[in-house]
Amino acid sequence: MELNPWQLSTLKELGIPVWEFRTNESKHTAAVVEEVSFIETNEQLLKSEWVVVIDDENYSEQAQSLLHAMLRAIGTDEQKLAIITPEQLAQLHNVPSQNKVLFVLGESVARTAFGEPIFRDSIHQTLNSDIKTVISFSLNELLVNPENKALAWHDLQLAKQALLQS
Repeated sequence: MELNPWQLSTLKELGIPVWEFRTNESKHTAAVVEEVSFIETNEQLLKSEWVVVIDDENYSEQAQSLLHAMLRAIGTDEQKLAIITPEQLAQLHNVPSQNKVLFVLGESVARTAFGEPIFRDSIHQTLNSDIKTVISFSLNELLVNPENKALAWHDLQLAKQALLQS
């Protein structure tokens, strides 16, 4: 329901806050997220602090918006962000590992990427390097089970802590 200016004015005078739907924000978020596309070269990896590994087969618009909101909430600069697939992990062998954190979304993606089960809730050293890695829930898991978002927030904080320590 859309309110007309008179209704908005009346509610404001009564001290009643009017909430707005996030539809306008989600359109903006989707537009911004499209700019943060999958990397093609090592150049983006060189300047990135956050390297996010996702399951590209299930990377819907809703999942993109969720990822963007998560990274914005933790204070990630989009200029220092690279989103890659497990197949692109080999590119990390050619870039310095200082000041980088690998944030893997989904234990199945981690298993595919590293060939062994790696679990969430701790910082790992992976790829035979100094890159600190944190595993979290996949975006689809978070969309289906929103109660896991608090645990994902903890994983994000762990990743940020790992980045600050590197």
